Amino acid sequence: MIVRVRRSVGALLLVAALAGCGDDDEPAGDEKPEGPVELQIADTYEQAGDPEWLTGAFDTVWVHKDDGDVVGFDPESGQVVQTLDTGYHEVPACQGLGHDARSLWACAGDAGLVRLDPGTGAAAPVPAKKRSDEGRLAYSGGLLWYLETGSDDLVGLDQDAAEAARVPLGEVCTDLAYDDQLVFALCPTGQHVLRVDPVAEAVTGTVDVQNPRNGTVGKDLFVGSGDGMLQIDTDSLEVVHTYDYVGPGLLGNVAATDDEVWVREQDGTFLTGIDTTTHEVLATVDAPDITGGGDVLITDDWIWATASDDDVVVRVARPGS
Repeated sequence: MIVRVRRSVGALLLVAALAGCGDDDEPAGDEKPEGPVELQIADTYEQAGDPEWLTGAFDTVWVHKDDGDVVGFDPESGQVVQTLDTGYHEVPACQGLGHDARSLWACAGDAGLVRLDPGTGAAAPVPAKKRSDEGRLAYSGGLLWYLETGSDDLVGLDQDAAEAARVPLGEVCTDLAYDDQLVFALCPTGQHVLRVDPVAEAVTGTVDVQNPRNGTVGKDLFVGSGDGMLQIDTDSLEVVHTYDYVGPGLLGNVAATDDEVWVREQDGTFLTGIDTTTHEVLATVDAPDITGGGDVLITDDWIWATASDDDVVVRVARPGS
């Protein structure tokens, strides 16, 4: 299912071989290695109501909007196929979107979450003191995790919305990054990222990171650090690479697979795609008319991004798809 971003290496090798077969006195030419591909936005979807957080689940791309709706897009055609009402439409708007194996989950103000049936659209309120500014709800170890305000605990809910686990973090954390086996709590006040084992229900490691606000897990952990970004091995917690030239900042985000990471920036290049092994920039997308921050999501053939203040959702075809 994963489409790896690779340029035509075989073609380049063939050209090089043919060049070497010519007259020895003939100059080999001054061709330069191919640089990053400049991609264009393929589709722009106007979505009033401040579209912000993205998640992919149940064969649909879901967008949480500050007006309280969750909009579902077909990942291939790009058509809107569902609009779910969270039941929460108050000001100030709350943040938060995620899913488990059966339901979508979204914020419902400072005093709760809401569980959404992706088939029927039914919304079931769930009492939970989630941080209002936490945007990423994590599904890991079979539980849905959120950051509790007031206690600084990481709380896990089962599929019936009952509390099944609680992990004291010991400091203020504002967002999460995760995969199936690990949860990472981003804690900007203490300048830390905490690794949590969701099965053992314990913090198993800490790494110092400057002002971590947004992160994602592919093969490695990618987390914003100041104006840049760190690539961190999830086992050793050693920094694999430091990206000084690109990062999600306060109002952007990141998404990763094993092979690539895409960075959504507000004050910089709109989207930047990077090879996670060579750390080279593979592709960029400029969007000077879209000035707001937002989220990013990778699907099989597309890179999806939001711009909350601009009321748009966009997608870009993945190179090689």
